Formats: sequence, C-alpha cells, structure tokens
Amino acid sequence: MPTQNVNLTPELDLFVKEQVQSGYYNNASEVHRAALASMARDEEERQLRLQVLRDAVQVGVDDIENGRYQTVSSAEEHSEFFDHLRNRVLSGSRKD
Repeated sequence: MPTQNVNLTPELDLFVKEQVQSGYYNNASEVHRAALASMARDEEERQLRLQVLRDAVQVGVDDIENGRYQTVSSAEEHSEFFDHLRNRVLSGSRKD
C-alpha cells in the first residue's frame, strides 16, 4: 500500500488519537482511510446533486427556448399565476 506523510494540526492529531483510543480503529492509518473514504463519498454525492441541478436547469433552458413559459407583468398576474400553480400542485394535476 502506498505511504504518504501528512502534517496534522494539533487538533486533528488529538482527534485521530482519540479515535484510536476509542477502540473503533486499530491505528491512525485506519482513521485516515475512513476519513478519506467518507470524504470521497461526500464528493460523489455532491457531484450527483450538482448533476441533478444541472439537469433541472437544462429542462428550464429547453422550456424557454421552446416557448414553454409564461410572462407575468403585474403583481396581480403574479398572484393569479401562483394561485393557479398552487391549485394544480394541490390537486395533483399536471396539465392546465
């Protein structure tokens, strides 16, 4: 297994030692591997969330480019639009 030397802050060094002393990990290397595995999972999840967001934005862009949008020009129209939208959501309707 490749070896790397890592400089830790005193706080992180204490944390690693506490994790080993807890008995959950056998040594500092196990703590480091667990921390990096957690970080890798977090990054993968972040990338997936980002892709979902990008996909949703693309749906919106496609809708605009294809004329599937509604313009509101007054506070009254705004309220009417969102009242209509709220009613559609609450009724489970997907079409106007």
